[in-house]
This record gives sequence, structure tokens and C-alpha cells, in this order.
Amino acid sequence: MKAVRYDRFSGIDGIYLADVPEPVAGPGEVVVRVEAGALNPGALPALHGSSYTPGRDLAGDVVAVGADVPGFTVGDAVLGRLQSWDAHAQFVAIPADQLVGKPQALPWDVAGSLYTTPMAGLGAIRAVEPRPGETIVISGASGGVGFTAAQLALRAGAKVIGLTSGAHFDLLRHHGIEPVQYGDGEQERILAATDRADAFIDTVGGGYLDLALGLGVAADRINTVVDYRGAKEKGVKSLGTTDAGGLPALAELAALAATGDLHIPIAATFPLTAVRDAYQALADRKTHGRIVLHPQDLA
Repeated sequence: MKAVRYDRFSGIDGIYLADVPEPVAGPGEVVVRVEAGALNPGALPALHGSSYTPGRDLAGDVVAVGADVPGFTVGDAVLGRLQSWDAHAQFVAIPADQLVGKPQALPWDVAGSLYTTPMAGLGAIRAVEPRPGETIVISGASGGVGFTAAQLALRAGAKVIGLTSGAHFDLLRHHGIEPVQYGDGEQERILAATDRADAFIDTVGGGYLDLALGLGVAADRINTVVDYRGAKEKGVKSLGTTDAGGLPALAELAALAATGDLHIPIAATFPLTAVRDAYQALADRKTHGRIVLHPQDLA
């Protein structure tokens, strides 16, 4: 089978495709024939020497079940994540406790995109706990984390102010999010759009925690998914993917996406043979939505 490999710190050029044996399901594992797997921005620093091993989203069909694996059978459609480069492969062996069942109505590309980024949005929402009638401000509201968080905040009954570029105003308005141009003067523009800010989610970094505090938001209602040092210094929260609620939360997001109550945009798909092009598209940051590999497509 074909699998993506990376064994030297040389950026995107160090990614290559290799022929490797198909995996075998060990105890507690299943083997999944991967239909779709999203790329996540956190993988980019790992290409240049970061010690962090990014998690990778995936979805596919169970083709083998190891010992001591209740709840899964061959043929089940599943989605989840694998903390390894092995996720970018035609088949993967994965611990069964990192998977949930895929709703039938959920497209493969969305199913293979749900763990890392949307779960970070859910973790951020659970950190600030928006309530009906409140106003929540989200930086990077058109990005993967911010867009999910904004939709979930609306479902909680809050008004959402989304900081973004002018190119994404129509997108946010279409989903009930009030857009505000990011950049110089954004505090004044936020205050022109609302008389108060009750909570703030930062998905960008670079000074947004100071902006949130300057808007009068209480520290315990501010969360960042990127500025961990700033969060520690300023006493605000920094909850994300691992704080969203695990597999039950992932199943919750899958159900919302399957019914259309949560929109996960797909920007582009690539065959496994074009994995470098996929990572370059991720690095260029010119698209709105997830970038997804199709491991069974070797065109």
C-alpha cells in the first residue's frame, strides 16, 4: 500500500510517498481503509524541526478488528484521529478508542476533517460558556476553529461578532455572524457593533488577549487556542481540542454536521500522490475551509 512518510526536517520537500506493508490490527486496534483525512495547520511546524507530533484527522471503513475491541465490526464507517504520520496512508491501524461511528449522511470529506480543528472550536466554546442574549467576539472567525466556535455560540443563543477580512463578510453574514474588519481600529469597530462584549475567543494570537481585556471582558470568559504564553501571563483560559470532551464530543459534532446544523467547509481535496501540493496549499493559507487528502485516489 501507499503511505506518506517524513523522516528529515526539510519542510514540505521532505514529504514523500512510500510502499509499505499493510498494517495488522493489534489488541485494542482496528484497521481502517482511509477515505479522507484533513491536514491541520499545526502540522506545518513539525516539518521544520518541531518536536510536536500533530494529530491527524481521518475517516474510512473498518476492514479488520483486533482482539479486545468491543463495538466495532468489519464494514463499519468510522471517523477519528491518529497522532502519527501513519494517518496519511491507504490503510491505518488505530486504537479503537480514538474512533466513533460515522453518521450515514455525513460526507467522507467532512468526517475526515472533524477532530482537530472543529474540536478546538468546541473546546473554546466550553471554556467561555456563551449564554442566551450575550455577545461573544471571535478573532479569526472565518478560520477553521473560529468558524466552528461561532456557529456553536449561535446555537447557544449568543450574538457573535466575528473579526475577519472583508473577503469573508458575506460568508459570516450568511451564517448569522456579524462581521467586523480586523486590524487597526478594530476595538472601535467592535464597540460600534455592540454595547458590550461578554466573552472573547482568540484563534489568531498577536495581541488579541489585550484587546479582549480592553473591551472589559472578564479573564475567565476569555479563551485562546494559540497564545498559551499570553494566557498564562494574563490569567485567561487556553482550552482547545483536548478539552472539548473526547469521543462523546466528537460524536456530537458529527451528528450536527450530518444534519447540516454545523457547516464544515471543504476548500480543496488532493490525491495521496499530491500530498506535497496539499501541504503547500495549507501553508499558503489562501483558502477558506479544510484541505483533505484522498488516500485511495492515486491519480
